[in-house]
Amino acid sequence: MTHLLRPVVLCLRYWPQLAACYLLGFLGRRGAIELAAWLGYDNKLWASLIMPLAGMARLGSYVAMFLVLRSGIPVLAELPRRSARQIDVFATVIVPFFAIYLAWQMFREDWLAYEAATLNYIIGEAMMTPGMTELHPDSLPVSTATGVVIAAALLARYLLTWFKDKLPRWFIGVRIYVDALWVFLVLTFSVNQGLTILLNPAGWLAQRRIVVWFNDTREAAFSHFQLLESVWDAAMWALRTVLGGAAVPLIWLALAGIVYGVSATADWRSTVREVAGKRVHTRWGRVPKKLRKEFSQYTETQLGKFKPIADSAKLLLHAGVLALSLYVLAYLGLAWLEMSGSFYRPQLGSGYLYRGMAWLIGPRPFLFWDGAINALSLISLLIIEPLRICLIASMLAYCLQRAPTSATAPESPRPAS
Repeated sequence: MTHLLRPVVLCLRYWPQLAACYLLGFLGRRGAIELAAWLGYDNKLWASLIMPLAGMARLGSYVAMFLVLRSGIPVLAELPRRSARQIDVFATVIVPFFAIYLAWQMFREDWLAYEAATLNYIIGEAMMTPGMTELHPDSLPVSTATGVVIAAALLARYLLTWFKDKLPRWFIGVRIYVDALWVFLVLTFSVNQGLTILLNPAGWLAQRRIVVWFNDTREAAFSHFQLLESVWDAAMWALRTVLGGAAVPLIWLALAGIVYGVSATADWRSTVREVAGKRVHTRWGRVPKKLRKEFSQYTETQLGKFKPIADSAKLLLHAGVLALSLYVLAYLGLAWLEMSGSFYRPQLGSGYLYRGMAWLIGPRPFLFWDGAINALSLISLLIIEPLRICLIASMLAYCLQRAPTSATAPESPRPAS
């Protein structure tokens, strides 16, 4: 019962600080998007330079909210703190964040907000394309100057890394911006040039030849057996629902592990043996040693800079299926109340908490709603977002408590690259 009530207790205890952190990130993101729209609606270079600040503001607010909760959770408060100079900003912060930035579809959401803001400056286009809800890659502000900025940012990154020990401590902010700018522009340029796997991985996969061939073959075979077709559709629906609902809250846990600097020191082999049992471990041991070694090396190579996410994910297995299921259900409940902060899809509207408040207020003149709609939406976010962060931090603490001491350790500093 203590674990179940911990998120609510933490939220009530730290709500003023959490709300302040969220507001700062909210205002910073909106300010960056509005500034990019004002300066960049007719100048793609300005938009490209300013838009990374929107993602950085959102990242900073989440990191701050997690750090506020550190002292309220004993198992997290005992973790040693790391010096900013000892952190590889690019590998430990920027790349994992942009992996999550894509997975949460925040990349699309920020650009949609930018396009909506530019409509105030391009009235004619707004009248021709009202209610834009899809991001068109060719509408991203990419120009010939983008390549020059990418190269300049990459050069500046290496120079800042080379002289980081001689620079003032406040230069860490400049390093973060340069890293974020470089990754963000490469990502934007890739999407603009047709790399659709970044925006719609499911659609990209569905167009692969082997997938098309499999679907055509299955449809031809099942066309004579209606029952098999119904069973297949039901199974695919259940799989999409389970994986789609669980992916985002589990990625949140991985981010929390990165923020608190916790990683699993035990390898996947030991973790799977402990969680799944000796039977799985025995079957894996029957695989030829050379094949196991090559598979492990290939996996580590593919992980690359995303290793912090994978290391944090090891801890999740120790929570158990029941605890993780309850956590996912609680997260889904919060997403139902406020979808715009859950990042299941680009969402510019509000959830059922906002609708409930509007229902309680009842019918009012248009002028009233014109002034109250943004305030009610912000109130909804200020209630749900702190509670969501408390839920994630509490679940990570539960994972740490369940994991054996020998399997976890503070993330050791890595040399900056």
